[in-house]
Amino acid sequence: MESSAGPSSSSSVPAVAPKGEKRRSGGTTLAEKSLKFILIDGEKAICNIDSGSACTYIQRKLDINNFVRHFRTRHSEKADAEGMAKEGDPAVRKPRLIAKRPVAIDKRLLVEVAIKLVSFHNLPVSCFEWEGMRQLFEPLLTAVGMSMDTRIIKGHVTTAAGLIKNLIAEEMRGMLVSLKIDSASRFNRHVLAVLARYATDGVIVSRTLGVLEVKERQTASFLKSQIMAVIQSYGLSIDQIFSVTCDNGANMLGAVRQLKKELEFSYLTDDASDEEDSLTDVEFVEGQESLTTALSDKLQESLNLVRCAVHTLQLAILDVVSKSNDDVKKLTLVAKKCRSVKYDKLFELHGARYPPIWGQTRWGGIYEMISKFLEQRPFFEKLAEQSQELDLTDSWQFAENYEQAFKPLFLLTKDMQAEHVSLSDFYLQWLIATRKVEMTKPNPFASELVASMSKRLSNLKQSRAFKMALYLDPRLHYAGSLLFNNEEKAEIQGYIIETLNRIQELRNTDAKAPQNMPASIYTDEADEFITQLFGTSTIESTGNDGGFLQQLKAVEVEPRRSVSFDVWKFWVDRRPTHPYSVL
Repeated sequence: MESSAGPSSSSSVPAVAPKGEKRRSGGTTLAEKSLKFILIDGEKAICNIDSGSACTYIQRKLDINNFVRHFRTRHSEKADAEGMAKEGDPAVRKPRLIAKRPVAIDKRLLVEVAIKLVSFHNLPVSCFEWEGMRQLFEPLLTAVGMSMDTRIIKGHVTTAAGLIKNLIAEEMRGMLVSLKIDSASRFNRHVLAVLARYATDGVIVSRTLGVLEVKERQTASFLKSQIMAVIQSYGLSIDQIFSVTCDNGANMLGAVRQLKKELEFSYLTDDASDEEDSLTDVEFVEGQESLTTALSDKLQESLNLVRCAVHTLQLAILDVVSKSNDDVKKLTLVAKKCRSVKYDKLFELHGARYPPIWGQTRWGGIYEMISKFLEQRPFFEKLAEQSQELDLTDSWQFAENYEQAFKPLFLLTKDMQAEHVSLSDFYLQWLIATRKVEMTKPNPFASELVASMSKRLSNLKQSRAFKMALYLDPRLHYAGSLLFNNEEKAEIQGYIIETLNRIQELRNTDAKAPQNMPASIYTDEADEFITQLFGTSTIESTGNDGGFLQQLKAVEVEPRRSVSFDVWKFWVDRRPTHPYSVL
């Protein structure tokens, strides 16, 4: 069938009258009349009733009833003239005149808005073919002489991504950067994200270099090639990578490997009893484990691989109370059962809230569930009187002990998810949280939890990057501090000198003599606790010939700083005289 008002159609369409419509005089149906003004392109159907109206109405698959409605509402005069007006409709009204208004708009702003809609606000690229979006954008697009559809917006997004990528590559040129590799799995989709973190103009920035959806079998060679391709696409050389942090959640299995002196590879482990916490795709887990091994083989001469500290905290929690604990299972079962329709009115009547059901990969989920039960304990006790399946009599004591002992760790987990938390900040807060847990004794979980946290923290401290961070933090390493012995200090100084040499090769910076800093006063409880652990500050004068090693040793005679002291600003301010402050 051909359109009488445009090019010939590519397929014939049966002329079926719209629902409720009868054949008009002369035997012509509304469908037959409408088809004369519909341009068929494959499965698409395009409005062609009025070439002068700039109408962009398109159907992905022809629906004649919707086209009749479109003609009657958007092209009422034409529809009336062609005999498509609905019988009994009032006389066709003149189209509403819309006053023209001056608007500050140009192509660049329109493109920016379009890109944000699909990349930031998560609208599909096809949104610009929606009728409502067309009504909004068409006047603006016409005014600046441009168009927008799925193909065009894809091109704009690709161009913008290329420009951003070039800016990031330029920003990282000559920089020493730390990489972070995140992984996630949901509904059988596996994603790897590669991020870079570094300091520019005294500010720590984090840039997403690539997000890869992994669809192939996750062998070590495949995963390594994908990540290396991302790194190299920004012009990053291996010499520019200071460390890689693997933040892989509960699905990272294996053993902590101690590699060569040039590489401290700390890998998140889980005991055999924790295997049920891993995600469903075993091949993805094995691929991730092999990936880190392959990366270490490739980069072992210049790279520090660091375990995820926050995930290590979750392992310390599971060391004491696992997700398979009988009381945890009972509380989880009740949290699910109380969502039954038969309890809806009771929850609504008492203004109660459902306890959240924790997820396998959600940190702190068990604590949040238990805390919500305790917060509404009187309500749930009354609820149990009416329904035995919701009875928690045998689990309330467990819930109280859990909430008391694990609260410091839950709060620590939340704090550690801030925009930037240094290794030494994490170390300090870990110590303080451990002390708070210890103060809950005789809580039955306290002793075991403190022991687990101490063991896990000891493993974290084996990382070279971790040791350097602690060494350069005057809140922990100061005159008289017992944090490191002389042998450890010499070893860490070697690490820092090695790293500085890499920085000098990249930036060709010169070291200058250090300068003295005034002491600060620390009196709060947390500072007293750190003093008990590492000793008081005893400042001694030392000679200084301006050499870099002397500058490092001068760190050891720094005055003790308060726990709330801003260490990052401390070294940024000292950067002109202390070259290692760029680490």
